[in-house]
Amino acid sequence: MTAAKIGQHNDDVERLVTAACERAGLDDFGADGWREGLEVLVASVESAPAATEGGRGYVYGQFVDALWNRLRIVDYLKAHPEVTDECVERPLVVLGLPRTGTSLASYLLDQDPMRRSLLTWEAEDSVPPSTADTLYTDPRCLKKKAELKVLAEGLKAANIPLVHWDEADGPTECIFVQGQDFKAYLWEAFMPNAVYADWLLEADMTSAYAYERAVLQLLQSRASGCWSLKMPSHAVHIEALLKEFPDARLVWAHRDPFKSTASFLRLNYLSRAVLGADACDVVPNVLRQLRAHVERPMLTRKRIGDHRFFDLHYSELMRDPVGVMRSLYDWAGDELTPSTEQAIVGWLQRNPQDRHGAQPYSLEGSGVTRGDLEPIFDEYLSTFDVELEDA
Repeated sequence: MTAAKIGQHNDDVERLVTAACERAGLDDFGADGWREGLEVLVASVESAPAATEGGRGYVYGQFVDALWNRLRIVDYLKAHPEVTDECVERPLVVLGLPRTGTSLASYLLDQDPMRRSLLTWEAEDSVPPSTADTLYTDPRCLKKKAELKVLAEGLKAANIPLVHWDEADGPTECIFVQGQDFKAYLWEAFMPNAVYADWLLEADMTSAYAYERAVLQLLQSRASGCWSLKMPSHAVHIEALLKEFPDARLVWAHRDPFKSTASFLRLNYLSRAVLGADACDVVPNVLRQLRAHVERPMLTRKRIGDHRFFDLHYSELMRDPVGVMRSLYDWAGDELTPSTEQAIVGWLQRNPQDRHGAQPYSLEGSGVTRGDLEPIFDEYLSTFDVELEDA
């Protein structure tokens, strides 16, 4: 898709911008790093011949939601400039290939009252920031819980699998914040072609990480704690992450890449169906993403050293989650108190692995073979002792 074709859809972009401004009663989006990504996304949507009005409306509605929250955040920061003095110190950042246990790790870390997670509801509706006492009782949180309950029941009735699920009051990915700068794989997962994905791989992520810092400062201004963050695709833009958060402690989640790819492809097929993407268009795009997820952090690791990373192995996490958390805390230099350890055990008991139903998956029928993946993951598997689940 050429720049000219992208520019042809300025009117569509302006309609989304106007809708967000009217909803918020505001018109200042702050730094303009967000706009190019939105333009590429809109052009991609408009080029999708199979897109239904419902599918297009759903995706555009998500864009307006993101713009609306951004407007309110910028407005709040202008009214409370002291928030920008907040120190986001030594965040613990979980990254790696998609579908490698990053969500489980983030939920276990969230059991520590000294930590601060980015919660699902507040990533979407951030202003005003909640207090520590009301994080889980805020009306916005309760509203999101009710909405997700209805959604889960609807998906179950339609026999649609819950491949990935974030609780309203549980930790979510930084992708929902960076999505408000329109530089995030959140949006790429819906796209019917690879134009946005190719753009995102090489995009300057400075504005996305600066915006994320501002959001974290805002949220912690009334509910503090040491941040535990997670987003697999931090691996793709790890150098931009480290420029904005140079003291970040990096937790690299590892899993059998053949298994995680099978799971990721299934998730992609479900999300891209919204705009009618053809499976044959999805596979090469996904494989380019996965290559970047392993090659880029490996290069960074060679540059900054092994000591900056904790290797979190999915197989070990599933066998001995408490033991892995103890090792992680030792590496991070943090104290794992008996009460936090007990909270972790309690959470695991309440949330068994298949609580949303068993989700079997394999490469069979995925459009990808093991032979396709071996060149992508050869160096990765030669470097890390990753347990292969089908071995």
